[in-house]
Order: sequence, then C-alpha cells, then structure tokens
Amino acid sequence: MNVLATLWLLLNLLVLPTAIFANERHEWEDLLAPDVTPFSMTGQSEDLNQVSNQTVEDQILRVDQEILILKAELAYQRGRENALKNYLHQLDKMGVLPRFQARVARLKQQPIVLKQSSSPSEMASHLIVSGIQPLQFSGDKDAVVAILLPLTGDFERVGNQLLESLLSGLEEIDFLGSLVILDTALYDSAFDVWQQAKHYEPSFVFGPLRKSIATQWQALNTGIPILYFNEMPFLNGHERALSPSRVKGVTQLMPFLETHAYRNILVLSEDSNTSQKLESAFYSKWHSSDQSGMYLHQVVKRTVGEAVEEATNVKHSKARKHWLQKKIGVSLVFEPRVREDIEVVISFVSERNAIQIAPILNFYQLTDVPHVWFPIQTSTARFLAENQASWHNTYALLPPLLYQTWQKRVEKNEQINKSGLFYALGQVAVEIVNNPLISNGLALSLDTEFGTIISDSIGQFYLLPVIYSLDSRDTQ
Repeated sequence: MNVLATLWLLLNLLVLPTAIFANERHEWEDLLAPDVTPFSMTGQSEDLNQVSNQTVEDQILRVDQEILILKAELAYQRGRENALKNYLHQLDKMGVLPRFQARVARLKQQPIVLKQSSSPSEMASHLIVSGIQPLQFSGDKDAVVAILLPLTGDFERVGNQLLESLLSGLEEIDFLGSLVILDTALYDSAFDVWQQAKHYEPSFVFGPLRKSIATQWQALNTGIPILYFNEMPFLNGHERALSPSRVKGVTQLMPFLETHAYRNILVLSEDSNTSQKLESAFYSKWHSSDQSGMYLHQVVKRTVGEAVEEATNVKHSKARKHWLQKKIGVSLVFEPRVREDIEVVISFVSERNAIQIAPILNFYQLTDVPHVWFPIQTSTARFLAENQASWHNTYALLPPLLYQTWQKRVEKNEQINKSGLFYALGQVAVEIVNNPLISNGLALSLDTEFGTIISDSIGQFYLLPVIYSLDSRDTQ
C-alpha cells in the first residue's frame, strides 16, 4: 500500500500530464520559446533564467522516472512480465538518472514470478481488468482519430488495405474530425509510436495489427479508446478488437447442415496444422450438437483421388476385384462399388485439392453429393473464375466482397468493387465503433454486407465468412 500511496500522491501533486509534455519540449521548441525573452535584459539574468529552467526540467525528469519505476515495481509485484519489460524499455530510452540506477538494476536482475490464482474465477478477474465500458467514439469536428498501422515492410499490403478501407468508411459516416496516420513499421516499439501520437491528443485509435505492437500498446495503458485489428487474450473496458477467425468460422457450417438435414458426412482434411486445427474445431461443434449421423474423416495424404477412394470403399472394391481376377485368371469387366450413405462432403483443403473434389465425385457417380469447401488459405476471385468448371455442386465459405468480385469476373464486368478480407475488416471496424448498440454489445451475432460479426463477453469481435454456391447453375 505504501507504493500505491506514493504513486497516487505523485500523480495528483506533481501534475503528470504536464511532466510528460515537458519531457518532449525539444519537439515543440518553436511553439514554447518566443523570439524575444521579456526578462533577459542582461547576460546575468539570461544565465540565471537558463539555470532555473534547467533545474525545473531536471525535477520534471526525476518525477517522470520515479513514476515509471513505481509502475515497474508494481508490475513486478503483480507478475506482469510484459508491462515490466515495457516500463524498463521506457526508462532505458530516457536514460536512467544515477539516483535510480540501483533500483532499475534490481528490477532487471530479479526473475519475475508469475503469481498463481487460487481459483479459475480469480484468474478470470485478473485477465479482465475492468468490465466493458462505452467506447466513446465520436465523429464530430473536435474528434481526433489516430490510425496506427504498418504501412511499409512485411505488413505493407495489409496495412494499406486497412487504411484505405478505414478512410472510406469514415467518409461514409461523414466524419468531421481530424485524422492522424502513423506508419508503425517505422518505430521500434509501441512506446515510440505513443511518444509521437500523444502530441495530437487522439480521442480514438485504430490499430495496431502487428501482435507485438498490440501487446506493447496495451501495456502502456494510455486510457484512450482503441479498436485493435488483432485477436487479444484479454481486453480492458475501453478496448475492442476485431479480427478474422477461421476457427470461429466453422460454426457457419452447422446451420448449413441443419437446413439441408445432412446427417452422414465425409470430412476431408490435409496433413497440415491449419487443416487439422479446423477439422478438430468442426468435429467438436458437430459432436456437441448431438448429431445422430455418421462422421467419416479422411486425410488427403498423397492425392485427393486416393483419399476419396479410401473413404467411399472404392479402394476395397478394387482390391476385391484384383484378388478375384488373380484367383480365376480371367480379366474382369469391373465397375467399383461406391458406398451410398454419404450425403455431403466437407473439405478443409488447399485450392489445388479443392478443385479436384467435385470432378472425382462425379467420376464415381456421386453427382448428387454436394461439396462444401472451407479454404485453409485466402482464395482469390481470379482462381475461382479460372476454375469455374470444377465447382459443380460446390459451396465455399468466402468473404462477401470476394464472392461479389468473383461474380463480376464471371460476368466479365470490368467495374469490380473493392474486395479483400482486410478491406472488409476496415469497413466493419467503422461500423462497429460508430454504432454503440454493436460496440457495447456482448455475445452478439449480426449479419452485415461484409460477413457475419460475432462478439464474446470481453469485446472481441470476429468477422466470419459466408457460405456461397460456386456452381454456375446457381449463380446465373
């Protein structure tokens, strides 16, 4: 309690915002220092004034560092490793004063001990720092919105798609405030981004997308409402998060199966982490729904044809034919016997394998068995259009904008609208923050023109794909 009391006293008596502002004085020199100093009539008075200013700045720096060290010590006591590292990084950037070097050295040398909660409820209360609060997004002329995204480097394409979409979305809602756009790829840490962004006093933030920057920004605890384009393990009350989620997207398959009364299903997956994770998530949903039908799972090890032959008993039928032919020594006219109880095929496979499934089903006279494809990588409208002949009786889970773009390609319509998952994320982000009924809602599900939005109990939003028919007979 002594540390907390000291921190509270410093925050209230020494005016923390002013201290932080003064520490960035060199970046505001033209605004803070007039051309002529009224009280510098002699050289002596100028020297005294400089000494006085230096003394004040030293005191302010000492207060800033004392507060940061107190925060670091609290983070250490609470086992908050990421927050501790962030505070120590800030101190290193400032240059630790001699009087504090011993305390900082101890924090760096002592290993942090993560505290164990005595019960699951205590763990949950630690993760959820505060209950969800109104997001406080405003589009009036006094609002200052900061868009903090990586616009160069590895995330250049994604960041610029999000930026373009956010600007378009804000224009559509007649946003009247000011915009601050920073390329986070140009900074080493979220602290460095914040040092630049705080000069503009933003009232809301969109970002950061890079997971490491998102974690660091959260540890800064700026208090400014923010929407992260990340999946976050926990959120403070003034924070929201939006991200796509393939794993959450498997829930879209269940209403499709129920609507068409499909009970006996064949599931195809690949030998990859993504495919296996999706198949496992889907099986969990299917099993918990108390389905009474058959769940037949087959892994595509070498070719799709071999996997389908194995699952439909064609391989066994061929083996029996070869055995009998060898026994009687006569070449037999043969048509493999295919099991007839499979009602639908669901695949978690790549594009290369997906385009083979419908033709193979047709080859074995399973033309009435639909194929539902869940892409394990983001597909393109060009790929869908170039393989139009492979989508007989096929459905796919796609972002709505991608589906619309594909349709326009099929129709040879040159005026293709904006497309892509991250463009959709930007549009949905503006829709969420601009509508309190959505941004403050918990455990909701909402269909939009960009996909289905769902949220959990802490303010994490997910954008899910939608099931569309790829069969040209259904899209004409």
